[in-house]
Amino acid sequence: MTTSDPTPTSSPAPSRAADSWDLLVSTALVGTARRAVPETPDLPATAGTEGAAALLDRAALATVRRLAGYTPARVDPVDPDPGPDLPEVGEQAARRLEAVLADRPELLPEWLGLVAAAGLRAPAEHLPALLDRGARDSSLRSAVAAACGSRGRWLARFEADWEYLLTESGPDDVFDEDTWLHGTAGERRRMLGALRAADPARGRELLAGVWPDLRKAELRRRLLEAMETGLGPDDADLLETALDDKGANVRGLALSLLTRLPHSAHADRLRAHVRAHAGPGPKGTVVTTPVEPGETGLLRDLALARPTGRIGRRERAEYLWTLVTRTPLDVWTDLFGTDPTGVLKRVSRSGDDELHDALLNAIGVQEDAVWARAALGLLKGRVTDRMVTAARGRRSLQLEPLLRVLPAEERCALVERSFGPGTGTRDVWSLLNAVPGPWTAKLAHQVVKRLGGKGWDHDQSGYRSVCLLVAERTPPELVDDLPRETPAPAAVGGPGDHAYQSLLDTLRFRLDMHKELV
Repeated sequence: MTTSDPTPTSSPAPSRAADSWDLLVSTALVGTARRAVPETPDLPATAGTEGAAALLDRAALATVRRLAGYTPARVDPVDPDPGPDLPEVGEQAARRLEAVLADRPELLPEWLGLVAAAGLRAPAEHLPALLDRGARDSSLRSAVAAACGSRGRWLARFEADWEYLLTESGPDDVFDEDTWLHGTAGERRRMLGALRAADPARGRELLAGVWPDLRKAELRRRLLEAMETGLGPDDADLLETALDDKGANVRGLALSLLTRLPHSAHADRLRAHVRAHAGPGPKGTVVTTPVEPGETGLLRDLALARPTGRIGRRERAEYLWTLVTRTPLDVWTDLFGTDPTGVLKRVSRSGDDELHDALLNAIGVQEDAVWARAALGLLKGRVTDRMVTAARGRRSLQLEPLLRVLPAEERCALVERSFGPGTGTRDVWSLLNAVPGPWTAKLAHQVVKRLGGKGWDHDQSGYRSVCLLVAERTPPELVDDLPRETPAPAAVGGPGDHAYQSLLDTLRFRLDMHKELV
């Protein structure tokens, strides 16, 4: 590599990041005696060698880089993990989570809820798996955020699919002005939620101050979500402003929040709209008149865009459904001078299924237990009749919200009275599927007793589906009170059928899960 001339005659200009290899090759061809070894700022520093040795060292580094197909680059150091904010669950609970993730995903919401209630944190090695589950199932995100804590949020910064966690509020969130002003959309949402939890009035004022300058509808929607925390009558004016938003999702969220404020000016206007479109009919019925497209005030109050052309029956039905769902239910008792049962009987006599279903939907949305009892009371009769009919019919979607409004003891007692010898196996599953957990011991025993009765020979699928419901909704501490075997029909599998044994195994699994997280 050297020549007889000991004095280098030229020195190249400093290299750019992409041309070090060519300069090294050129210097090697000429010789280090004639040309100085070029600077290579794109390569790691080498030992303090000179001349040919330095050239070879740098060429070796460049060769490895070229073969690996990787261009070294400088990056800012990653902020370190903030450290655990809550104690981590014990070893047994960590193994239990591993089993849940692998074989029992339906129990994951329960495990996450137990962890949060115990003030604990999911094990670090399982955080990526939990964040993946939340990315695929939005219903899990709040629970995942609570169980993963600040360490989970730190980890979520490094994967785009996990960024949803940065928008979820946590019990340890504290308002930070700098994050509110300069953070991402999700971080600003969390900061506003933290402020609303501590000082709802200041949070409302903060959002009202920036609302006119929020250009993206998605950001407006996310920040408006934080108003759910500490929601009160004083928030109505800001929510009314959001009813005029260009974004349909923003308007819809504002309407949903206003529905929870029955003493607002908006609620009073909705009552007036109902009185204008509904009233007493002949023979104790109800008559309604359709909403017209020119009623801009009504459409605005329902967060609906004004139609640009003619509207049909479908649009008119949507207007009525939304009006009934969002208007406080007391307008109906005032309008007809009767109680909820009397109102519902009037509607039934009218034969107006759309109005009937809209009222049932309103009861569930507004979570009114008095109206729920009235609606469910009208379904009672003979043991096997209208309660079961509602469960398997087109009104089944309304039955579950009605039952959910009631305390667990009351709803389970109501369902217990709906079983009878004539209740078909498919009806048993339909009715039980509408009963949220936890079930009472009496209902669980009644259902297990029914599993050992007749009627399942031709409905093996229904038998197994009921076993799954019992396993998931029965308090696990009842497992030792249930029969070790149930005399299932031979067509299903007979005594000790696998589905029933799986039911018991699941209850034991859940019981151990609860004990580990106390």
